[in-house]
Parts: sequence; C-alpha cells; structure tokens
Amino acid sequence: MRSGLEAMEAKEYRKALERFDELVSKNPGDTDGWFLRAACQIKMGSATEAWKGLVEMDLAVETNRCSQCRGIGKCRECGGPGICIMCRGTKKCSYCGGQGSCPTCKGQRSDDCNHCKGSGECIRCLGTKECTYCKGFGHCQHCKGTGNCANCGGTGKGYRIDIGRISSEFRPLERWFG
Repeated sequence: MRSGLEAMEAKEYRKALERFDELVSKNPGDTDGWFLRAACQIKMGSATEAWKGLVEMDLAVETNRCSQCRGIGKCRECGGPGICIMCRGTKKCSYCGGQGSCPTCKGQRSDDCNHCKGSGECIRCLGTKECTYCKGFGHCQHCKGTGNCANCGGTGKGYRIDIGRISSEFRPLERWFG
C-alpha cells in the first residue's frame, strides 16, 4: 500500500493503480485498497470502472441520478460530441486561427503591440499553432473524447460512497468522486 500511496502523492496514478491492483489481488477484502484503486481510476478518467468496482465491493450504492450530468449521461463540458469546446475539434489555436502569430500585430513584431509585446507570437499558443486547451488532440479534455459524463461513464446513474467503510485517513479523497 505504501508504494501505491507514494505514487498517488507524486500524481503517478497509473503506477499507483498497478500497486493497488496487486494489493487487492492478494487481499480481496481490503476495502481501503479497493477505494484507493477506484480513486486512481477516477483521476485517470475511468469513472465507470471505478464505480463498478466500488459497487461490487459494497463500498458504493446507486442513487437516483448522477449529480454531475443530472442523469443525462453526457459530458457537462462538451455536451456530448466529445470535441474540444475551444477549437471545435480542429486542433488549432482558436486565438490566432492556427497561424502561430499575434492576431493583433499580425506577427509584425511591433514593440507597440499590447498583446505580444513585440514577440510577434500568439500569446495563447506561443507560436505552436495548436489549441492549448486540448493540447492539439481535438477532443474534450473533460470526457477524453467519449462524450459521456466523466463521473457516471454515460449511464446517468449516480453513486454514493459508503464512507463509513473507508479508513478515516483516506476519506478526504471522497471529493475526487464528484
């Protein structure tokens, strides 16, 4: 468990998940291990798998509807298409239109330009021409391009963690679950 917690602290969630997978395979009744495993999955964008494991271990109960999407099942940010809300899937910087140059001075490197301060580069993408919101991938960063609610995985079902079955030191992580 210690190595998994250290990985979580370093925000290396994939590594932490591997450690917690090892932990619960050796001790299937370790509720803290299952909870920490699910917390890593939530951070990695795998909410459906996280809740499934918690429900199977009786650590979570289904509620009427997901609190994030209000039971619709669609991503709150993009509304369902799974594309970046800034570049609309083009992968290009929306501020400079994918040109990489300052739209105010047109890249002329004018010292009088209040935006780029004479650099001539776009102040948002810094000349990379890529959308900084989606990092040039074109998909919604919230739902990772699925279009589904990141909290319920698109099911519309809500869940509540039975926090009384989790050790008190890990209870603050409950906020990760939406």
